[in-house]
Amino acid sequence: MRDWLAEQAKSSIDLPIPYKNDHGSVARQISDQLNIHFGFAIVTGLSVDPLDPEGSAEVAMDLLSRLGRPLRQGPPAGSSLKWLVRYEGVDRFRSNGRFQQGVYTSKSRDAIDIHNDGAMEPYGHQIYISSLLCVEAAAEGGRTTLVSTLTVMNIVRREHPQHFERLCRPFAFERTHVTPAGGAPVFFAPVFDLSRADVKVHWNRQRIEMAAEITGVPLSPSEVGALDALDAAIMRPEVQLNHSLRPGELLVINDDLVLHGRSQFSGADRRRCLVRILFARP
Repeated sequence: MRDWLAEQAKSSIDLPIPYKNDHGSVARQISDQLNIHFGFAIVTGLSVDPLDPEGSAEVAMDLLSRLGRPLRQGPPAGSSLKWLVRYEGVDRFRSNGRFQQGVYTSKSRDAIDIHNDGAMEPYGHQIYISSLLCVEAAAEGGRTTLVSTLTVMNIVRREHPQHFERLCRPFAFERTHVTPAGGAPVFFAPVFDLSRADVKVHWNRQRIEMAAEITGVPLSPSEVGALDALDAAIMRPEVQLNHSLRPGELLVINDDLVLHGRSQFSGADRRRCLVRILFARP
């Protein structure tokens, strides 16, 4: 696996994997994309029904279960293996511009900052695959952005070595909504964990800033500088690969190798609906 710029990885969108009823063969193609090439794959041609989004995801669940173990998502009382990503009338921010505790950004129409789903290790799980099946597309907006973790990591390491060093030491992440049984609502981990053979990444700036709020321990200037340096690398146009998912497309991401986010979509449009399925390594 190598780092990439958007123009290099565009071939994975231009030449997607067509779905066929041979899940073993399709799963092997996806695995090659996740672990050898760019860290993500798009499968096209899945059948979807807007009236039954969770049922539409059964085929995706069966296909990807060949690569990993599905994980439950959501609050303990309402968790599910298939999480609906759609507007449900909530807003990510309070009127004063601060993040709202207990709000799932996946249920809002707001932009979602670039992150990885395993940043807080929800319920103690290390996520291997994050997938999104598009059931209905937004009338306007809702574009998905993909970024190579290795690319932005290397930019910060090369251009801001002092900030890179700080990113390799632990930060606090808020995870009150996905606290494992007997665990703490704040999780500590480095953004870039280089102690393993493969890079492990934890990136969700919103949850880092929320941890500072609930612990009462503000981020130091050096911590803010490190977060800003990584944000600046992520925001470079040449590293961002943008794609508007269409109905029947399944986006599959290696959660450590590819960060993702989305743009805001039309406030009047409640139709946009994706189904997210997460997997741990088998």
